[in-house]
Amino acid sequence: MLLALVSSQTQVDAAAHAGADLVELVRATQQEIIGIRERYPDITVCAADVAMARAAGTMAICTGIVAARASGLPAARLLVEVPLSLVPLASREGWAAVVDADHAAAQARGRSGPAGGSGASSDVAGDPDSGVLAIAAIASWLGAAAVRTRHPEPVRRALDMTASIRGLRPPARAIRGLA
Repeated sequence: MLLALVSSQTQVDAAAHAGADLVELVRATQQEIIGIRERYPDITVCAADVAMARAAGTMAICTGIVAARASGLPAARLLVEVPLSLVPLASREGWAAVVDADHAAAQARGRSGPAGGSGASSDVAGDPDSGVLAIAAIASWLGAAAVRTRHPEPVRRALDMTASIRGLRPPARAIRGLA
């Protein structure tokens, strides 16, 4: 699943158009969450604040398995942010793992992003570098339930390609007898 990290209604619209399954609105109010849920009923809204998630009836994103256990929310309402190396463990323990591709790519390049997620992860504004796409593909391959990014359109393509390679979805266009 694609989790788009957004900060405005315009970005929510773009994420929905790009095929995001979930959106996380940075510093969201309960009214904003309700508005998004009404406008896009097929997209799940997530909150990094457990109290906000509980009040708004959304999914909560917890930083790590310990925080998920402490949240008091059922596993069905939680996404647990883990590094790539812990995706299989989180999945085995019954948690829906989420990987922040933007932040992981920034760390891999030796830069740390700002707190709460995505750092400078592109050479051209709005375009992710290849590291973001690679990490999204690897996270999907390892079984992450969701990949968080500020670049929903190219990451959606990377996730779709990974699913096609794994045989979980048909290719968008079959050529040379691949059908």
